[in-house]
Amino acid sequence: MSIRVANENDVSKICSLVISLSHFYLESIESELPDWFAETLTEKAFLNRIINEEYQNFVYEIHGEIVGYLALKGNSHLYHLFVAENHQGKGISKSLWSYARNVCIAEIYTLRSSLFAIPIYQNFGFKMVGDAGEKDGIGFQSMELRV
Repeated sequence: MSIRVANENDVSKICSLVISLSHFYLESIESELPDWFAETLTEKAFLNRIINEEYQNFVYEIHGEIVGYLALKGNSHLYHLFVAENHQGKGISKSLWSYARNVCIAEIYTLRSSLFAIPIYQNFGFKMVGDAGEKDGIGFQSMELRV
């Protein structure tokens, strides 16, 4: 296993990983992703984030396979954290988060969690901020971590 900075060659693998997990955002499994959200999950969108200096992107690999991905915006906003379904519950998200925090130092970290992932972020020390929201079938909860 290894964690490293994501690069342009990783875009299609990252995109596939995140799209395979995007159903966790939806309130109903039968629903489709709204267009505005799907547009953030294209290869072009991932490439733009990887080459944009405002984002820090990391991947977790096992035997050369990308099984985890984390993106921070502006060193303090956790933009994406995804782990392949067959690798969840193995501490990969915690390892990615710990690695990113050591690279991207901030006093306050923020995120918009899917409703599914709230317990994971609470385990990292994040607290819910305000009420959960919903837009076009996508539920979310704002959270923050003060260090």
